[in-house]
This record gives sequence, C-alpha cells and structure tokens, in this order.
Amino acid sequence: MRPSLLLQKLLFQLSQAILWCCSSILIIAIIILFQHVSAENLPNNETVPAVIVFGDSIVDSGNNNYISTIVKCDFSPYGRDFGDGNYPTGRFSNGLVPSDIIAARFGVKKLLPPYLDPNLQLEDLLTGVSFASGGAGYDPLTSKLMSVISLTEQLNMFKEYINKIKAAVGENRTSMIVSKSIYIICIGSDDIANTYVQTPFRKIQYDIPSYTDFMASEASNFFQELYELGARRIGVFGVPVIGCVPSQRTISGGILRACSYSTNQAAILFNSKLSNQMDALQKKFPDARFVYLDSYNPFLDMLQNPTKYGFAEVEKGCCGTGNIEVSILCNRYSLNTCSNDSDYIFWDSYHPTQKAYFVLIAKSSQQPTYMNYSFPAVIAFGDSILDTGNNNYILTALRSNFKPYGRDFFGEESTGRFCNGRIPSDFYVEILGIKDSLPPYLDPDLEIEDLLSGVSFASAGSGYDPLTVELASVLSTEDQLEMFKEYIGKLKGAVGEERTAYILEKSIVLISMGSNDIAGTYFLTPYRRVHYNVRQYTRRLIRLTTRFILELYRLGARRIGTVSLSALGCIPMQRTVRGGIKRKCVEPVTKAAQVYNSMLNQSLMALKKTLSGSRIVYLDVHNSLNMLIQHPNQFGFESVDRACCGIASMELGPFCSTFSLKICKDASKYVFWDSYHPTERTYGILTSDLIKKTIDQFV
Repeated sequence: MRPSLLLQKLLFQLSQAILWCCSSILIIAIIILFQHVSAENLPNNETVPAVIVFGDSIVDSGNNNYISTIVKCDFSPYGRDFGDGNYPTGRFSNGLVPSDIIAARFGVKKLLPPYLDPNLQLEDLLTGVSFASGGAGYDPLTSKLMSVISLTEQLNMFKEYINKIKAAVGENRTSMIVSKSIYIICIGSDDIANTYVQTPFRKIQYDIPSYTDFMASEASNFFQELYELGARRIGVFGVPVIGCVPSQRTISGGILRACSYSTNQAAILFNSKLSNQMDALQKKFPDARFVYLDSYNPFLDMLQNPTKYGFAEVEKGCCGTGNIEVSILCNRYSLNTCSNDSDYIFWDSYHPTQKAYFVLIAKSSQQPTYMNYSFPAVIAFGDSILDTGNNNYILTALRSNFKPYGRDFFGEESTGRFCNGRIPSDFYVEILGIKDSLPPYLDPDLEIEDLLSGVSFASAGSGYDPLTVELASVLSTEDQLEMFKEYIGKLKGAVGEERTAYILEKSIVLISMGSNDIAGTYFLTPYRRVHYNVRQYTRRLIRLTTRFILELYRLGARRIGTVSLSALGCIPMQRTVRGGIKRKCVEPVTKAAQVYNSMLNQSLMALKKTLSGSRIVYLDVHNSLNMLIQHPNQFGFESVDRACCGIASMELGPFCSTFSLKICKDASKYVFWDSYHPTERTYGILTSDLIKKTIDQFV
C-alpha cells in the first residue's frame, strides 16, 4: 500500500473509531422468538447446545484484542462493572454484552468467549463462541477500512470451528450441535454510519436506495452460506436508531445535537429490505428459522420514554463528556466519566450500558410464540403423508427404508419416510416445540417419553376404503385404531388415568387419508368405477371418514385436524399415466379430490357442532400445493412435473432406489421427491403455512 493511502486509512480509522457499532444496539425479541428451545421453557428437557454469534462491536466479546486494529477496548474504564470489578475484556460496555446475556438466558453458559481467545478449551467450543469483530459490516469495504475481521473471515473461522468440533466429538454430534444451536447476527450500522455517510468511497457508486440494496444482498448471501454449513436457527438484528446515538448527535445533529434524520431514514430503508430477505429465505428453506429482529422501534421507544425504563440520560454517554468518546477516546484519562452508569442508556458515545441491554431483553416478552399453546403431543393417523416408518415393521412391499429415501434426514438416515427428509408429522412437532421428529408407533425401541409426546400410527398406502388397504397389504383404519387403544393402555400404565385423559384431550390429532382411495383405487384400478361414479364414491369415503373421527372422539381425542386431499391430478405419476404426451395435470382426478374436500369440510363442520368440547379442524393443503405448482418460481422451485428420484416419473417405493437411473442432486429445487410424494422443502412450506393459518382453531 502506498504511504499516502496508508496515512489516509489510518486517519480514517482514528476519526471513525467513535462510529462503529453493531447492526442493533439492543437485543429485542430474541428470547421469545426462540423460546421453544430456551432454558426457561424447554420441551422434553431439550437443551440448546450452543450460542454462536457473528457481527460487530455489540456482540464482540474480545476478538479484536487478538488482531492488529485500533478498534479495541481492552482497557479501563471499559469493563468496570464486569465480574467482580474493573475487568476490561474487549467488550464495548461497562459490563456484559448481548452475546453473554443471550447465552445465559438459554442456559448455555454465563459468558460467551471470543473465538480467538488462545486459552479456549474444548468445553468452551462445544457451547458456543463469538466470531464478531467490532467495526465489521455487511459491506466488505467497511471491515477493510477499519482493519477488522470481515464477515467472510468470520465465516472461515466458523468452518475452522466446525472442523475442530468434528475432530473432538465426531460427525454426528457435530451435526447436532451445528443444527440445534442458536445463531445471532448483529451487524450493519457501520456500513451506513461510517462507510457510506462518513467516507466518499461508496457515495460515488451508490445512492442510499442502491447501497441498501447492496447491503441486503450481501446479508442474504451470508445467511445462505450459514444455512449451507448446517445452521438452522438464525436470528438477525436490523439496524437501530443510529442517528440518535450520542456521537451521531455531535457530528451531524447541529448545535442542538438533534438526531440525524437522514441516517435514521437509511436505517429504516435497509431494515425493510433485510426483513424482506428474511421472509424470502424462510420460504426457500422452511426447515430452518430465519427470524428478523426489529431493533429500531423498541429502542426508539426507550429513547423517547426513558423514565419508563429507569433512565435519566439519553443524549450523552457515561464515559467522559459523553459527546464523542468511544474506544481509544474513552479511557482511564477521560474527564468526568459518570459515577452511576445505571442512569444512562449509553455507556460511551455509541454503545449501551449493561443495564440498557438487560432492559431491552426484558422487552422481548411482548413477542408471540407457538409455545404459548402448550400441546403435550401430536398423534398421527393415515397414509404415507404422516407415516414415519410403521411400514418397516409389517409385511408389505410398500416401504422406503433404503436409499435414497432419507438422504436429507438427520444423519442421512432412511427411516421409512417417503421423502428425502422430514414429513408433515415431523414438522408439526418441531414447529410446536414438542420434539425433533415424530416416531412410528411400531418402532420397538420406543421409550415411555416417546409415547408421552406423541407417535404416528399412519401406514403408507392406507385408505378409508378396505380395498385400498387390501391391495397394498398395509395397516387399515381399524388396525390403526387398535394400536391407538393399545397406546392408551400403555399411557395409563405409565402415568395413570388422569394424566392420560389430559394428554388425549389436549394433544393435536392429525389425519391424512383418502389420496390412495381416489388416485389409486378409483382411478388406477377398475374395481370401484364399475360400482360408483365419483360423487357416490366420495360420499362413501366421507361416511368412513366420519366414522373414524367419531371413534377417535370416543377414545378421548378432542383436537382433531383432518388434512384435505391435494391437487392429485398434478402429481408426476398421474401426469405420466393419464396426462398425455405433454404430461398435463389430470383434471378428472383433481376434480374428484375437490369434490371430496368440499364434502369433508361440510362433514367436519357438522361434527364440530355435535361433538361437545371438540376442536375439529379442516386442514386445507389443496390450494397451497396448487399455488406451488402454478407459481414455482415464486418459491424457488425449478421442477413441478417431474420428481427428483427417477427418470420415468413412475418411481415410487422400491422403484426409487440407488439403482434408479436418475436422482437429482438438489431436492430443494423439486416440488416432488418421488412420483407421488413431495420433497421435504415442499412439506415444510405447506406445513408452516398450515400451522400459521389453523393453530388458533385447536385452542
């Protein structure tokens, strides 16, 4: 680097040392948004294995101590309230920072160490670290100007971290830690307040709208890389009211030290784009949780109503004059550092006090969560849509306990699910915070804990029509009810009559059946068509459906959700068999499904009125799946008429195997996994949408 450029860079770092900060000055909503795995309300004694953090100074617990940069605070008065006394650690606060508070609230550990600490032990790594670096940004130029650790470098450290864990505890446990940990990303303010507002480098290339587009694109790329490395629970903070922090008031607020309106407007614009990116990623990767955390509005409320939260000073920081001091300008020689920092929202001219962080975390209790519903279990009946492996244990050819089935399931395990990964029964228990997946009742290794939180009695190939079951040699509705009675007896023997009655009454019971009756028995065989037209046959199915629900009610079930038939004429097998040379959707099959759905909805409404205390819910997936099929690009799909497994679009069960001529590399681009069943990603989208729309009806 030429001397003049080096000098320019050094001058910039010195002048801007007061300005860098994390993309959110607070932690708002983090505890409740992930409460289904928090230490305060864990399902089945599940624990969060680790908290892993990326970002800048708000969540940097000391990484900058170990790199060559002036962006440091490993000196007094920083840390004067940390631990038992004056203990500067490199945290930009008088005490704890959000990464520490989050780790403690999830019951992981009291403090989250910096990854670059050379004294870290294996136990420290297993429970999480911070990769954050004060002064970093989504824009690579931001980190370069400040000579700190960029997001790309933080990601490389994370890859190194994963390899260290693998070497210590093996592939399986590492996979569990990576997928079940809580990830926090806190970054973005430096990009706007420093790189764009205070330097000319980006203003030449971008106006504010285009620069925030660039930031949001960089952010999305980073989140997707995290996902590809195995992260699944990702919380991302927006940019706070950065125009109102003391240093911005001093630099841009004029003689009255007002908030910088233009800087705040840039933050609002970026936050909107960041939130949209998070929504898009949630739709693209439904097996993960991408959570946008609003830091702007809650912090603004705190600044506008300080006495409500016990603060007296909002315009100045505690350190020095409170107008400009931060990092090297906030030191033991600073004049007039306050004696009571609990009166202050800000510790230095940019970073909040420890008290402010705790207050803002407490405000998170306003956020909603599915955990409020407290369903003890999910119990499933039906066919392959909800069968998590029961057919493995009966004499039938209709199995899927071999590759490539399950290749994207936890540990790449073929469990008997007709999918590349999880199916709706799994998503239900995971989203509701009950457990990771729903086991099959016939699994001989089940423990009482598994039974208490729910099982699946479903059998792939089953139907309401006895002929459907006979043709496939699978478990009938009568068989599933008999197993359910046996299950109830086991519960009573373990936890008694009263607790068993409570579990049955409060649990969600799912039923998915009828597709094989219509798409298979009626349209692909001649046996029923000679006796019934479509409306007559669907009426017969509705009578059998009603009888089944009444028996479940008699046995104690009260919250019963029945899944509609999907757009059956558009599944690959129907397209191949009856869709002609162009493999179009088969309208008669789809219309038959619609007739059944209409009758089912009416029947369920009638049952709901007559069955006292019941919560009978119609679960519509027909319209949702049809939306994916008609508008695949909106959801990131590339193929809707052909399955991932096989080349002839006829492959199913034993015909979808490792010997298949074609198996796609990326199932997430396909709506269908085999010629009959959706991919895990499709199921995730459908189930998440279904729960959101209907969960209140079960309460």
